[in-house]
Amino acid sequence: MLTLKKNFNFDEFEASLKIVRTENSLRLPSQFKHIGFWGMEVALIQLLVTWARSHEAPEIKTYINDDDPESSRSAQLDDLGRRLFGIAALYLTSRVITAQGIPISKEEYASHCTSVLKRMYSCDIYSPESVNRTYPKNRGKVAAQFMCLHGSKYEFQRALYNAPSRQEAIGRKEFGALVRSALAENKPFSNYLETEPGLANGLANLIYELFQNTNDHGYEQRDGTSFAKNVRAISLKSHSDLMENKDLSVMKSTNERFNSYLAYCSKRFADRKLNVHRFLELSIVDGGLGFAQRFTGRPLSEISVEDERRITVECFRDGVSSKGSQSRGEGLDEVWQALCNLDGFIRVRTGRLCLFQTFHDKKISDARAFSNWSQKQLEHAEGTAVTIIIPCVF
Repeated sequence: MLTLKKNFNFDEFEASLKIVRTENSLRLPSQFKHIGFWGMEVALIQLLVTWARSHEAPEIKTYINDDDPESSRSAQLDDLGRRLFGIAALYLTSRVITAQGIPISKEEYASHCTSVLKRMYSCDIYSPESVNRTYPKNRGKVAAQFMCLHGSKYEFQRALYNAPSRQEAIGRKEFGALVRSALAENKPFSNYLETEPGLANGLANLIYELFQNTNDHGYEQRDGTSFAKNVRAISLKSHSDLMENKDLSVMKSTNERFNSYLAYCSKRFADRKLNVHRFLELSIVDGGLGFAQRFTGRPLSEISVEDERRITVECFRDGVSSKGSQSRGEGLDEVWQALCNLDGFIRVRTGRLCLFQTFHDKKISDARAFSNWSQKQLEHAEGTAVTIIIPCVF
């Protein structure tokens, strides 16, 4: 059985990928220590998709213990049902059981997901109050979250579509309204956007482009048939109390460049005498084919890792699209420019690649280049997860 640790992080993600295809049973906590950190939730969703697709009857074992008076079944299901990873876990798996192996009906589990799904479905993207209700307030303030469940009632979120059709997704203007509404309660960043209207448009284009990427390519396999089950999700988070630490050392990993970026951010906050570290996170995940297979139509077994890397990087150049549309790809180049101005960070996990870039030492004129998260050969992960971080040092 694959057991996910409560301190799940990027390194834990890679370690778990090595055994997901051999273990059809997965032990899933209802809470994670680091799930509010940068990109952890979309990484967990990508892991769940990869695991579920590897088995005919994937089974999730929870820590729910009906014999333990300290363990509330309802409370743990509430914790799972209000988080994107918990909803994805229910949707992708065939069976959920307690710590003693007693089945939990999917109807019972689903009843704890309904309220947040309804908030997403009925959300008015022009209303900050409505957008912010898509996720309950907690330590890592979530400004907005949306999940599309392929083949279910919630496959098409009304907030993101004018009609239940992937060909009728809302445009850049509407995504601009969504971004502004989502960030309305993040006062430092919202106030900054008022002085930099171009940045607001850049962020809207970023969300639009990445969402359209999942919309165009997140449903079908190479042969044109649809995935039986699939998920796509968007989250905009404002982190403001990272585990109540005075620095970001708790997020350190085996990647030294990433650790150096954490140190740089800590110094910037300290230099400004800001006691609270505020970060904006924009994350998108889908369970599609991944960049290389989408753009070539070939399986990864026929694509070298070097070619996969080249193709993925090309996706982040101006105007590149597998759909041949001139409107695609423009926002991705704008994202690069915006992140240079904001000392941002980006991580892209797709196929056999984990690419990232820190922008505190980059110029807009620099080549659009990515670094490898690890020099080791990585396991194949289904779909694509993209996380962008912006430190709010304003």
